[in-house]
Amino acid sequence: MKNNINTLVVCSNEDLLKLKEEISKLSTEINIKFSADNYKDALKIINDSNSKLDAIVIDGTLTGENILSLLTSYENKVLISRTIVIDNIKLDCYNLSTTDYQLFNVIPKNFKVNDLIISLKEIKNKEEKYNFLKISIYDKVAEILKKLGIAPDKNGFHYLRKAIYECYLEPSLLTSITKEIYPMLAQSFSKKESCIERSIRSAIETGWDRGNYEYSNELFSNCVDYYKTKPTNGEFIAIIVDKIMMEQGRTSY
Repeated sequence: MKNNINTLVVCSNEDLLKLKEEISKLSTEINIKFSADNYKDALKIINDSNSKLDAIVIDGTLTGENILSLLTSYENKVLISRTIVIDNIKLDCYNLSTTDYQLFNVIPKNFKVNDLIISLKEIKNKEEKYNFLKISIYDKVAEILKKLGIAPDKNGFHYLRKAIYECYLEPSLLTSITKEIYPMLAQSFSKKESCIERSIRSAIETGWDRGNYEYSNELFSNCVDYYKTKPTNGEFIAIIVDKIMMEQGRTSY
């Protein structure tokens, strides 16, 4: 099918069977086209140009395997930005300084399958819609959200990332968060607009309470009193969009 997300899954055979069963209950788009239970076989599939992979999911904790050796052996470095690693360590623990492409995500071992499906759909969108400049901006948004204490295992993280990215591409959307951004996200993620709004609000509040105070204060101090209030969804999105635009030399909307 045209909308299939052709995926390589690298994990134990037992985990593979469970994953296939759970994904089949929730999505018809994820096509586990290839699988491997070790990194050597996985690398052969990854480096085979005929595989035509949309996404790669790797258990980073397989016994006797070296995940960094696998990631840095990709011949097509673009595939790194389509890779999700299942592990319990932070994304920045993966040192991929030998490549210009960033790892897409690291999700915890006790992940919810629906969260994995969301990430896989985002990777497919990146493949179809985003050029290399846009990929770097998209990943920059993720980096900022993590610094602000918003974890990738929360739905609000994914909704915010796409909302900020779309507003970066089209800043006029900043004045239409409710009328245009929420409906767009609802359609993309198959959720109600009210659910999108609540998840974003929850993610912002969680990050505000547990995130990096210095970094948050640096970003929001001119607009929000850190100790008295939290930014609204629209303020939060607008301030991050403005930060990225300034860094990219886009000084006018």
